[in-house]
Amino acid sequence: MKIVEEREAWIHTHFILDSFYVTPEECRQISIGVEPQLMQLGLQYGLTYNIAPSKHRAIIVLECIPFDSVKVVVKEIINNVIKDFPVRLPEQRNVVTNITVANQETEQADVNIQAPVQ
Repeated sequence: MKIVEEREAWIHTHFILDSFYVTPEECRQISIGVEPQLMQLGLQYGLTYNIAPSKHRAIIVLECIPFDSVKVVVKEIINNVIKDFPVRLPEQRNVVTNITVANQETEQADVNIQAPVQ
């Protein structure tokens, strides 16, 4: 897993991942690995996790917008923590529409006929 895009949104920094989903266990591992280093960088704000609905991507949200030099370091720290996590893609769902039934009579099989036993 890795960060593929970053965006600033009002008072947050969004790190958009190449995966659709981050498990709760992975969220804990990210928080444990990243938040102490954020404090060492002088950032008192934590991380939250979300999914970008239009992009089908998981997002790690930093609850502030740090200076660019600090943002580069934070991105490297997050990438180092998540590099071995598996990428999860959204499930493809086939949707069938416009079905019509030409002959609505159903055939019933004779259940009394027994197959020969070998």
